[in-house]
Amino acid sequence: MKASDFVLSGHFKWSSAYQNADASGCGYVFSLQENRDHYALILDRSKVLFLITSDGYGRISGPIRGTGRVKIGNLAEADFTVIVKGNYAYVLVNNEVAGEYTLAQSRPLTGEIAFTVLSGSDKDYGTRCEMTNLHLWIPN
Repeated sequence: MKASDFVLSGHFKWSSAYQNADASGCGYVFSLQENRDHYALILDRSKVLFLITSDGYGRISGPIRGTGRVKIGNLAEADFTVIVKGNYAYVLVNNEVAGEYTLAQSRPLTGEIAFTVLSGSDKDYGTRCEMTNLHLWIPN
């Protein structure tokens, strides 16, 4: 599905094989281009990671508003919503605003939407994600 403006929400539950794994969790990919450039928002137990990938290299960017910090705890379960409108992405975790992020005006915003998993461990199974109650809304 290709879109530029959208709302995507779901209930995420995840676990890592290694208790002290680096950043790991479930997330959304959007504005995915044929050359694999994209944005990703990943929900970790303590923060939202906003990843911008260009030319095969990713970099993490912080929010322009909010802290991007969350307190999920050991249960690793939460509702995760992303609202993309124009050049901004708004992130809600358990219906509370976690952060607002800027999208580059020089990059195409219309692109594929997908799901992703970030594993902070190479032990055993790494990280598992269960995504349920998924909803996508694209305005006309």
